[in-house]
Amino acid sequence: MNNALMFGNGKGGVGKTSLAANVAGLAAHAGWRVLAVDLDPQGNLGSDLGYKQDGLGDEGEGLLQAIVAGRPISPITNVRPRLDAIAAGRSTTDVWAVVNNRRSVDAEAIGDLATVLDPLSRAYDLVVIDSPPAGGVAVDAALAASRWLVIPVKFDDGSIDGLELMARQFGAAKSTVNPALELLGVALFDFSTAGTAIRREVRTQLTADLGGIAPVLKSVIRRAERAAYDMRRTGLLAHEYQAKAVESNQRVSIAERIRLSRAGQAAPQYSSAADGLAEDYAKLATELLLSLGDLHSRVGR
Repeated sequence: MNNALMFGNGKGGVGKTSLAANVAGLAAHAGWRVLAVDLDPQGNLGSDLGYKQDGLGDEGEGLLQAIVAGRPISPITNVRPRLDAIAAGRSTTDVWAVVNNRRSVDAEAIGDLATVLDPLSRAYDLVVIDSPPAGGVAVDAALAASRWLVIPVKFDDGSIDGLELMARQFGAAKSTVNPALELLGVALFDFSTAGTAIRREVRTQLTADLGGIAPVLKSVIRRAERAAYDMRRTGLLAHEYQAKAVESNQRVSIAERIRLSRAGQAAPQYSSAADGLAEDYAKLATELLLSLGDLHSRVGR
């Protein structure tokens, strides 16, 4: 799919889902028509976008029926204005079992995901794919269906190892089933704002490892544990969470907070990092969308 952007890393917990959700949401907020596709049986993209809390996901059953029986996929519509989604869950495990069995007989079956998503993708400016952390058939299928890949990394060695695994799968996909696949960049995720030396060291190491194949993206997503917890629990994206924090501070005066405290009640609490985190995601989304817009203008849809 010429408009599909995949987030992937061979290790879990490095920000794939958070980046996918926030980039999809910000692109839609900017006026793009966006389809978010969850390929991870954990279904955390649904939590980040809020449709899981609303009971709107189908646990991946729609994608399974598309793969098995060729039925058209009906996405969850208007998750946000201009943003639709394909959910994942228990049935997503069966999707990968089916594709893996088919691939053992016919190597081209790894393209089945692209085949079922392609007709739907044409209604959108951007398809954002959240892939599962483990390697194997699911990641191979996502790479076969995507036009661009972004690899998020943290500062730990496990995350770097996951980058190496993802790079190997990327290379295999590009040399066989998907020659048009491009590595758009590596995104630094969950870095302390005080750890400038660590950021610089990791950036230098990654730049050397990549050897000019792709950039380490300039924008860095800061560590903000309270905000990340609140956002996933409530289904809010970073810019939405920041808006709620501003609204709460304006609505609840200091006097009201004192009154609530004396009454044993808690005023709404938001992370002090809300503003900075929203700005980080906005910068990263802008960097990626500008790159995509430039690529589209040079090579066409």
